[in-house]
Amino acid sequence: MKAYEYLAEILQDGHLSIPEDLRGKLSGESKIRVMLLLEDEDTPWNGFAMSQFIKGYSEKDAIYDSL
Repeated sequence: MKAYEYLAEILQDGHLSIPEDLRGKLSGESKIRVMLLLEDEDTPWNGFAMSQFIKGYSEKDAIYDSL
């Protein structure tokens, strides 16, 4: 199986766009697998939570790093 990655747009009719260079590799009988990866809406919150966690790290905690 070959994998191609690209950013698609959702067209007015609800279909996904396919770049021209990939469209040429497809025929009417092509079988493809589609995977949707959506950006997390709470990504800034995750970054903030991680930064706060790291702020609470102490050199005394280093003993646990080697377990």
